[in-house]
Amino acid sequence: MMTTTKNSFALIGASKTGIALAYHLEKAGYSPAFLWNRRQEGIDRVHGYVEFQKVSTEIELIPQDIDWIIIAVSDDAIPTVARDLSNVLKEGTGKRVFHISGAWDADLLNDLKMQHCRTGSFHPLLSVPDIETGISMVENAVFSCEGDIAGELQLLAKEIGGTGIQLTTDQKNLVHLSAVFVNNFQTVTIQALKQLALSKNIDGVTLSELLKTLSRQAIDNAWTKSLSESLTGPVIRGDQKTIDKQLNQLANTPELKNLYEQYVTLTRHLLKKELEQT
Repeated sequence: MMTTTKNSFALIGASKTGIALAYHLEKAGYSPAFLWNRRQEGIDRVHGYVEFQKVSTEIELIPQDIDWIIIAVSDDAIPTVARDLSNVLKEGTGKRVFHISGAWDADLLNDLKMQHCRTGSFHPLLSVPDIETGISMVENAVFSCEGDIAGELQLLAKEIGGTGIQLTTDQKNLVHLSAVFVNNFQTVTIQALKQLALSKNIDGVTLSELLKTLSRQAIDNAWTKSLSESLTGPVIRGDQKTIDKQLNQLANTPELKNLYEQYVTLTRHLLKKELEQT
């Protein structure tokens, strides 16, 4: 059995989130032993953030005594990279391997599990637009920890200043689905409203000044209170005239009109369900 060099790690894929995570691992005392990226330009952008002992565009050059392997490639590429690593690693026993995808669980690493690696997924619940922002956010991030090494990943999160929450596969899938709603779809809705406002000569900055405080209050209330306690507006008041008027205003934007109608239907359904449960 090959022994591993304790707390050494390899970063497979020079993604923004991967680099930010590697930065904090090095800061916490972990040893950045190896960096692989398919293209040299990805490797070049790591300089100044993390000092890896060895870098390469050839995955077969990964040291055999690595303790932790972080797979930070696109979701579609994870199974291929896992298979390539399984063909390269002579002995997986003792090695801990995780990917950082939010959408998928540790099963994507089954080829490595067959090599006796212990596997998991470790996903920060945040949006990383660039490396610097990632570095500033990862330290206080909440991570979903799933797989055989979920407990160890939870401790890893703590060591880099974050919070790890252990989840089952089903729980992780639900959290990622929820994240798409609260992050992506909320962003799209705001952008659509900015476009609608422009049609009435209200620019995005002005709309933000008018609605940002209300938006933050709504989000805070939604997380801490029931629907009936947190909701204001025409639906909970039963103000059908206002609903009809606003649907009229959306006559030229059928996508938003359809979304408005679906939200009204969902709101009424959830209010009824909440009432039945009290």
